[in-house]
Amino acid sequence: RPTLDEALAREVNPITLEQLLALQSVGAQIRDGRDPAEFASAHLSGSINIGLGGQFATWAGTVLSRDKPIVIIADPGREHEAATRLGRIGFDHVAGYLQHGMASLQSRPELTAHVERLSPQVAAERAAGLPGGRPLVLDVRTPPERDQKRLAGSLGIPLSQLPQRLAEVPGGRPLLVYCAGGYRSSIAASLLQHHGH
Repeated sequence: RPTLDEALAREVNPITLEQLLALQSVGAQIRDGRDPAEFASAHLSGSINIGLGGQFATWAGTVLSRDKPIVIIADPGREHEAATRLGRIGFDHVAGYLQHGMASLQSRPELTAHVERLSPQVAAERAAGLPGGRPLVLDVRTPPERDQKRLAGSLGIPLSQLPQRLAEVPGGRPLLVYCAGGYRSSIAASLLQHHGH
């Protein structure tokens, strides 16, 4: 295996949006390391949000595949940090980073998606029912957290198990995903969007 420095010299290279889309079309994982609030407002469709500000190593190691190349989307200037932190947990198959970050998508709004972040009050109102039906409330916290307190009627699938249990999440209805602080639920929402929810 290459050393981390050797891997970084190869991996921390800018790629164009067109190159990213070509890699994505053949199965590359697009890892967006921005803050969950920034990710929610606009992100590349199909990208997975694992922010650099949370338990990055834990969730990158849990959610990302070691078998597929990774393309990084980061705030400009944080690309090297993102690749380094991936390399430290053995992910040395980074194909590059999106040159100019999200600014490169300004001329291609059809490629962007968003996730609505809700206050507890709005979430409670929505959980009570929307025109057209109640959303499925998905709790991605750990079982001990869920045992202490939970929203009535919610489906509990810990984030660590979500990639293997996606089939348990019914399609065709709105989803309201929650955790303790928003970091895990952002990862979960991005995974669910990536898989067509």
